[in-house]
Amino acid sequence: MSNVFSSVWLLPLLEKPYEAVALNLPDAIRALRIERALPTEIALRQLLVTALESHSEYWVGLALQWLEQGFPQDPKLTELLMHCSESRTLPQSDCHKARRLASRTKN
Repeated sequence: MSNVFSSVWLLPLLEKPYEAVALNLPDAIRALRIERALPTEIALRQLLVTALESHSEYWVGLALQWLEQGFPQDPKLTELLMHCSESRTLPQSDCHKARRLASRTKN
């Protein structure tokens, strides 16, 4: 078993509003009751990357909500959004939302 921490453990954070998690990340993580060593610094960006790459309708949908709520977008997230917008496995509404969010940074 690998000792490398995976952001998959943090996916349930996406079930809370972005602002609530960002305002008090330590408490939000503590509420998950993860029983393994956590890295000293948690990158919420990596959490969104993990969700957008998951091919899970549920996690992708929550990641899209966080981006709509103001999570800072960067070129990697924009690239992942374009990939999601072309997905044949995600709901059409999420594909359209991903395309809209991706185009927001290009304008």
